[in-house]
Amino acid sequence: MSIEDTDSRARHAWHAQINRHMDARRESGESHLSWMYMGKELAHEVPRMAKLHGMERRGELATDHVQCHNAACDSTPQPVPDNHLTCSLGVECRKCPHLLALDNADMEPEQIDQAKAWTCMAHIVAETKGQGDQSGEGWLQTVDDRMFWDRLYANLNTQPDKDDAEAAA
Repeated sequence: MSIEDTDSRARHAWHAQINRHMDARRESGESHLSWMYMGKELAHEVPRMAKLHGMERRGELATDHVQCHNAACDSTPQPVPDNHLTCSLGVECRKCPHLLALDNADMEPEQIDQAKAWTCMAHIVAETKGQGDQSGEGWLQTVDDRMFWDRLYANLNTQPDKDDAEAAA
C-alpha cells in the first residue's frame, strides 16, 4: 500500500506524530516546520487531484449541484454550466499550457492524470512559495465546488430576519 492510499487512522497517526515533533521543537526553542504538515496534505491531495483530472478527461464531472443532501435543507439541484477544473492559482486546467504539454506523453491516460496532478501540485507550491492552497477551498476546484463556496459565503454574510432573531432568543 502506498502512502497516498493510507487510511484515516494512519493519516491521524502521522498528524499526531508531527504534532509531537513540533511540541518538542517548540520546547527546545526550535522553529515550527509547516512543511511537514504540507507533506501529509500532499500525500492525500495528489491522488484526489489525479482522480479529478481523470473525471474531467472522461467528461464525468457533475452536471448538477446540490448544496446540502440533508432533507431539512433546500436540496434542489442546480445545473452546473460547463463543469471543469480550476487550480487554486485561478487557472483553468484544460487551458494550462503546462498541463496541455503533458497530453501527448507516451503514457496511459491514467498516468497522464497522475502526472498532471503532480505538475499542478508542484506549480501551486512553487507559485505560493510553499503555502499551497491558501484559501482552504481546494487545490483543484470544479465549478460545482465553486458554487458550494459561493453559496456558503453568501449565507454567512446574510443577516437573520427578525423572525429568526426572535426565535433564537
